[in-house]
Amino acid sequence: MIFNSWLKFLSMTHESTAILRRHWGLFEPHMDQVMDALYDRLAQSEGTMSLFSGPLSQAKARERQRHYWATYIFVGNFDPPYEQAARAVAMTHFKLGVDLQIYTGAYQIVLEAMTEIVCQHLDGVELGAYLSALHRTVFLDMGVVSALYYESMLERQRSLANELNHALARAGEYRDNETGAHIMRMAKMCKALALAAGCTRPWAEMIEVAAPLHDVGKIGIPDKILLKQGQLTDSERTVMRHHPEIGGNIIPDHSSEVIQMARCISVTHHEKWDGSGYPAGLKGDAIPLAGRIAAICDVYDALVSERPYKKAWSNLEARQFLSEQSGQHFDPELVGYFLELAPTIDRIQGVYRDPMAS
Repeated sequence: MIFNSWLKFLSMTHESTAILRRHWGLFEPHMDQVMDALYDRLAQSEGTMSLFSGPLSQAKARERQRHYWATYIFVGNFDPPYEQAARAVAMTHFKLGVDLQIYTGAYQIVLEAMTEIVCQHLDGVELGAYLSALHRTVFLDMGVVSALYYESMLERQRSLANELNHALARAGEYRDNETGAHIMRMAKMCKALALAAGCTRPWAEMIEVAAPLHDVGKIGIPDKILLKQGQLTDSERTVMRHHPEIGGNIIPDHSSEVIQMARCISVTHHEKWDGSGYPAGLKGDAIPLAGRIAAICDVYDALVSERPYKKAWSNLEARQFLSEQSGQHFDPELVGYFLELAPTIDRIQGVYRDPMAS
């Protein structure tokens, strides 16, 4: 929990929150004075004032901020509803595109005003203790809101990256006889199999994002081969077998873990456990785990899916094929996990059905 991390970092104790509550009655009558000092300063910045659509918008923002500070921050109230309120503050700033420098700058103005007020009423040890608690609670809130703000930003970036991933993946699928639903099913199956195999949840979520790009290299295969209805000739099959390497060239060699995984899957999902696969003829554990997982999920979904050039296999027939190919085409341990996931796999197929499926 973000709040607990900052609470520990700033050594925010019960004594600190208690002194804030004890003197809130002293400060509360001056709250409007502090808000006036803040908004007078904000009015000097055209950029800041442009965030408000008009006087009513400004008045509402002022009242919300006043309520937030009076309910949580300046009374040391960090009960569970605080984090929800802080998240709302962070999301509002994020959606409006407000730089957090404005939020932290507002606190600087408020602290100046509050310090001037309390110095008129407190002195000695009590003044020092109050100012220490005040600064800690302010820095705690700045830290929590900033963390939640950037969490929203990262989530937005992840969402955009996932959308771009799927767009690129769909570009490959649209040139093939596959459907967009295939990449969704395969991604969900890969995540489920990764979790069943004992992978961490973040790793499993990463393969869910990376797996849809497994066949992006098919973009580089000529239509006369890629869309051929009948059996491929030996020379055509040779060309088709270049698509993993093409995918490896399309997906950049980037430091991002998810991009690295997507590239790895694209290059290795046609390798086989016994070394008879392509393009590198890798064998056994030399095939990266992500590639081994993707191989099972890709083949299974292809077998049970109907296409213009073939009828769908039954789930039972496809699982029997996996069993027969365990230790040859596929990692035998992963096949075992996959077969145990039959109810989960069936649910995934039901949710992400092909448009042509009845």
